[in-house]
Amino acid sequence: MMRMVVARLIVAILLGIAVGYAVGKSTAADAERGNALTMKEYIADFDHHKQELISSRVPMAGALFVGALMIVAMFGLYELLVWCVDRLLAVLDRRNSLATQPGTPPPW
Repeated sequence: MMRMVVARLIVAILLGIAVGYAVGKSTAADAERGNALTMKEYIADFDHHKQELISSRVPMAGALFVGALMIVAMFGLYELLVWCVDRLLAVLDRRNSLATQPGTPPPW
């Protein structure tokens, strides 16, 4: 039981690091684009920016279905990763228990 908790903790930390890194890189790229953008460029391309914002109209039913599907896939991937890390920890734990233990050997 404790091994499963450790596996969940390891997977959660690694996924948190990966998502944090991706969000940080995306934010830095957006900030860099924003710093390079001038008002003249934005005004000259205003219609294009407006079309990008209004062109991606998704029906609510489709958004709900895709959102639910993504959540199920995310939790499925999380549980698969936890299972794999748990198996890896089990193999590592078995190797430690098979090693010679310190102390005097049994009398038989």
